[in-house]
Amino acid sequence: MEKSPSDAPHPRSGFCLGSVCHSSKASVVKELLSPKQVARAIGVSESSLKRWCDRGLIPSERTAGGHRRLHLDAVVSFIRDKGYDLQNPQLLGLPATTGQTDWTIQRAKERLRDALVAGDEIVCRQVVLDVYLARHSISVICDQLIAAAFHEIGDLWDCGDVEVYEERRACEISVRLIHELRQVVPHPPANAPTAFGGTIDGDPYTLAVSMAELVLLDAGWNASSLGHMLPLATIRTALETHRPQLLWLSLSVIRDPDRFVEEMKDLFVVAQSTGTALAVGGRSLSSDLRHQLRYSVFCDTFQNLADFSRTLLPSIPDTSQSEKQTMQAD
Repeated sequence: MEKSPSDAPHPRSGFCLGSVCHSSKASVVKELLSPKQVARAIGVSESSLKRWCDRGLIPSERTAGGHRRLHLDAVVSFIRDKGYDLQNPQLLGLPATTGQTDWTIQRAKERLRDALVAGDEIVCRQVVLDVYLARHSISVICDQLIAAAFHEIGDLWDCGDVEVYEERRACEISVRLIHELRQVVPHPPANAPTAFGGTIDGDPYTLAVSMAELVLLDAGWNASSLGHMLPLATIRTALETHRPQLLWLSLSVIRDPDRFVEEMKDLFVVAQSTGTALAVGGRSLSSDLRHQLRYSVFCDTFQNLADFSRTLLPSIPDTSQSEKQTMQAD
């Protein structure tokens, strides 16, 4: 089967994982939940759940009518941190089998790969959510599940064992998976440091940018993707206007390396003036090209990005022991 880069962009693992996927299809997970729903989902009494809310173990809010509502990300964080088993995950809008399978990362990657090729979105959701509930970080999910699965899909595509439509469909499913994960990852506080990211003009690959955004959210950043195909001039303007603490660039395609080097030198000067750390990654950054650039860190995995980003964050006190004691009192 003859292919060209413009006809079938095939994804690869790493910080530069490429995809031209776009999707407006919304996830079916429920963002606001009643105490009754959550109590039934994890198999506890509603009164116990309300006591935990009163003690601040699960953040909640009141509707205009005075009814208590819980955000999905807070509920999933509680389940994940305390090790509760999901009895009725469908009440949270999750696949009915979520939390019922113990996966090794290798087996989860293989199952995800096969489900992506087959277009089985329900299985894809279950695998990714199971791994997240098993307390694996988002960076592990992005590196060792999604990116690794796409690397193997790329190999199958090279050999003619995967059709273009199957790869594109897998990309669409992955966009929705990332959107769903974004709903269950705890939201950072409003005063958390900010991070921006995107791809440069000529680079259409968006999936890595979305995963980097998710990884940074999981690491405690107010992270926002600025999108793809961005001229470096507008990225400089964003730095000068908003002065984020971190900027990440995923560089899968560089049209004009000489111009890119000069514009990146200017961007780094601006980043220094705004106090912004500059993280770069991508398959287009050869060692020769990197030697001509100035940046804060080169990341070839999402774990690299997460680790570096945490060195920029203020330390957060560990309150897990006091929370465990409070739980035992119930």
